[in-house]
Amino acid sequence: MEPKRLNKFISDSGFCSRRDADELIEQGRVTVNGKIPTDPGMKVTPKDKVRIDDEMLRVKQEQPVYLIFNKPANMSATSDMAVRDNVVRAINFPATLEPTAMLEREAEGIIFLSNDGDFVRGVKRADNRYEKEYIVTVDKLITADFLQKISGGGAPIPGEERINNSVSKETQTRFRITLKPGTDHYLKRMCESLGYKVMHLQRVRFGDFSLSKLPSGHWRVLTPQEVSSLTSMVPGGKVTSSRKTSESSYGRPGRGERSGARGGAGASSARGGASGAPSRSGVGQGPARGSRPGSTTAKGNDGAKRTSASRQGAGSPGKTSRGGSLTGSPKSAPGRSSAPKSGGKRSDGPKEGQKRGR
Repeated sequence: MEPKRLNKFISDSGFCSRRDADELIEQGRVTVNGKIPTDPGMKVTPKDKVRIDDEMLRVKQEQPVYLIFNKPANMSATSDMAVRDNVVRAINFPATLEPTAMLEREAEGIIFLSNDGDFVRGVKRADNRYEKEYIVTVDKLITADFLQKISGGGAPIPGEERINNSVSKETQTRFRITLKPGTDHYLKRMCESLGYKVMHLQRVRFGDFSLSKLPSGHWRVLTPQEVSSLTSMVPGGKVTSSRKTSESSYGRPGRGERSGARGGAGASSARGGASGAPSRSGVGQGPARGSRPGSTTAKGNDGAKRTSASRQGAGSPGKTSRGGSLTGSPKSAPGRSSAPKSGGKRSDGPKEGQKRGR
């Protein structure tokens, strides 16, 4: 397991929130290997002996997990729990996740998350080796001259070598662009250099991964083959360790999906929070907390129905998840006492004991 800040380690143990952990550290009630820490930002691992008032804390060793998530707009692609609407809080998977790549808060589309530090760092390093496809909406009419220049990275800069990217016009104000490997230009900056403002940005493909079977706000676990596909672009080859991708530790297909659906009074739209017990539904993909309500049903990779988060009934949370949705109710996740629970509703079909397609 990657080293964690002491306050996060305490929070992940379920003892208290990070804020409360900071207070305990300041009060001198926390010891690490028998000593009171002097650095509030110190990092620890499960091998360290962390005690609060002489009570030993234990954090379960996590198995590696790799997720793909269709991030909705107005959600931060960060693991910083000080940021209210972030992808980790929304998915609320029972593991310490980090996103592999940035996608601006206002943008939507594909991102990956994992608790495997080598994987996260490797995919970040290889970011410009992946071909990416976007749908971009701008603030005024698109011209032939704009399309020609945007394919080369925006307004030309003398002496700079450009890669020509594939561009097609979708509507009068929307275009689709495929950024080839080696393209380091930011789309917003490219458009601004030509006098256009980006109104909406959606990443619809990242390498071999597309959003064709993953609605906005839904996530699923990557297969070992998909993980290998991602890491094959990393300099030096694959970055994952010999540890197995743990489907077994976080739930087998068909078991333990977390649904964050809110039922009854107090239900709210995707981005607001509301109380209500999370329900259980089937495995596969599903929406996460904060996704758009009222999404229609769709087919998952295994052909099972994907049910809208806003239509799930209340129930008890599942043990683990293979996919999930963003519409959860506040409840502490395993090892995350400070973060509200919203485990993703998995949309491969309802779990045993829950009606299908409500």
